[in-house]
Amino acid sequence: MKLSVGLITFNEENRIGKTIDAIKDIADEIIIVDSESKDRTVEISEFKGAKVFVEKWKGYGPQKNSVLEKCQGEWVLLLDADEVVSPELREKIRSIINDKKPSSDVYKIKLRNIAFGKEIKFGGWDDYVIRLWKNEKVKISNREVHEQYQTESKIEKINEKIIHYTYDSIEEFLEKLNRYTSQSATEYIKHKKSASFLKIYSKMLFRFVKMYILQLGLLDGYEGYLLAKYSSIYTMTKYTKLREAYYNTLGKDTSLVITTYNWPEALKACLNSVLAQTVKPREVIIADDGSRQETIDLVKDFQQSYPWLNIIHSWQEDDGFRLSMSRNKAINCASGKYLIIIDGDLILEKHFIQDHIENMEKGYFVQGSRVIVDEKNSKNLLKNQMPNFIFRLFEKGFKNKANMIRCGILSKMFIKRDKKLSGIRGCNMAFFKEDLQKVNGFEEKIQGWGREDSEIAVRLYNNGIGKKRLKFKALVYHIYHKENDRSKLKENDEFLANVIKDGKMRAEKGLNQYE
Repeated sequence: MKLSVGLITFNEENRIGKTIDAIKDIADEIIIVDSESKDRTVEISEFKGAKVFVEKWKGYGPQKNSVLEKCQGEWVLLLDADEVVSPELREKIRSIINDKKPSSDVYKIKLRNIAFGKEIKFGGWDDYVIRLWKNEKVKISNREVHEQYQTESKIEKINEKIIHYTYDSIEEFLEKLNRYTSQSATEYIKHKKSASFLKIYSKMLFRFVKMYILQLGLLDGYEGYLLAKYSSIYTMTKYTKLREAYYNTLGKDTSLVITTYNWPEALKACLNSVLAQTVKPREVIIADDGSRQETIDLVKDFQQSYPWLNIIHSWQEDDGFRLSMSRNKAINCASGKYLIIIDGDLILEKHFIQDHIENMEKGYFVQGSRVIVDEKNSKNLLKNQMPNFIFRLFEKGFKNKANMIRCGILSKMFIKRDKKLSGIRGCNMAFFKEDLQKVNGFEEKIQGWGREDSEIAVRLYNNGIGKKRLKFKALVYHIYHKENDRSKLKENDEFLANVIKDGKMRAEKGLNQYE
């Protein structure tokens, strides 16, 4: 068997007949893998003599590889369903496959595109593509879009043309645009790519300028303008969908734990700032140290109003200050792999969760920063819960004002990695859950206010896990309240000193109680 012709199809009833007719005289077999077409593609293909295999869509690379697996010929010609082999090319292929010593094992063929009824010669659309090779001499990557053709053989050019009927109308272009851009965005997410506002619009502009001016698309007249215009829209849409998908998926493995106790006004402000986040967490767990009914009702109200946020209320009886126990119970029921732990008297800057997730790093827990708000401004914040803090840099009543500034460049410059206890603040920390499990969570032998966050940091350090301190990102605003009872602080300081002295690695009374 000399030549196998392979194609993938989906709803191609208007084109597939012409494509098959152009090559059936030289093909020993025509293999089609159809992606569950809803029209007469399969019927027409079989009538024209093709062997059709209907398979669920797996992406361009995997689908084409499925075709190649079925090709038995000595040579393979791989076409798209909207490509037609010209008579001149048909004769050229015939001479190559019948030549006992062809000049190469792999050939790329000149592609001439027809768009909106016109032959397109400029704009970067007049190109050569790999289409003909000896069986098994070319491998196709398994990427879902923009699949790559890989070969170790010398590649020669064929100047006789494949006629590529791209888009017959604007409507068809836009229909394909929606499908292709979604597939491209999905592929980019797999490779952990992201798209900023600047990247989206700069790439869109560059695509138009490149096609229409640098690659002389203007010489193709009105059709050249349309292609440049809609290709730039394609680029913008692809990266916009990537941006949307990035933010929608970034928090899928993250749980946000909010500690609270009998301050529903502050908790409401905190939860409203969670709703405004650019990235939403997988779940929000309220670690409640025994609040009264007013807080319970508030949480229920948020659960009913925002079911998509997946708010979990982890409540325990009020038996004194048992912060470590409430956190451990929340950690135990968290399903995320990464945990951000905050206090319920904070208002989060809108990028807070995004910043924490983007700065997660194996071998470290993350320590964020905070702005201290005075009593007068705190009262205003509880009434107007989401102000623009950047405009308050020069106002009185805010301490640690540098922490109002969110700046990626400055953040990279001022990130610190160490194993010091200075700057430890349990109100704004993030951990891999497996690291918390390794140290058995927070130490419940520490009761009353103070040192529970420093103590867990010491045990993390003793397990080889360092601190990554963020500045100019992961920003929070601490609402004023009276100081907690510090009568246990001396006792807790002594406990911390013994943990440091003994090199302790696990809590004596911790997470393992709730397994």
